[in-house]
Amino acid sequence: MTDSTEDRGTLVEDGPDTILIESLTLPAEIGILDSEKGRRQAVRFDVEIETVGNYRDIVRENGTFVSYADTVMFIQNKVQDGGHVDLVEEWAELIAEFVLSNPLAARVSVKVTKPDIFEDAAGVGIRITRKRS
Repeated sequence: MTDSTEDRGTLVEDGPDTILIESLTLPAEIGILDSEKGRRQAVRFDVEIETVGNYRDIVRENGTFVSYADTVMFIQNKVQDGGHVDLVEEWAELIAEFVLSNPLAARVSVKVTKPDIFEDAAGVGIRITRKRS
């Protein structure tokens, strides 16, 4: 194996690139139970964003890309300013909609979990997968 930059041009895509956000954990007002209202609890967000085909070429040619920072800031702002959310499903759908507003994002998987609900579980929640129609 060589370290030459010449070899990099021979690489071809073998499926979509995936942008990852793993274990973004924030205190949020979430939950349908009366005991969960009016207080914050830890919520963990995991997001996998699959890009459109030829993503690498698009980035090189146009300089446009899918920004994990934009998604992180969207989640942080919604947690800070969004008020109480009843269900983790609501969070997941909002994030999926935001991600897919970028034309370079083809598909997204969003997992929203509450890690402190059951002592014996790392977390409980939902994972959704959405794509542009």
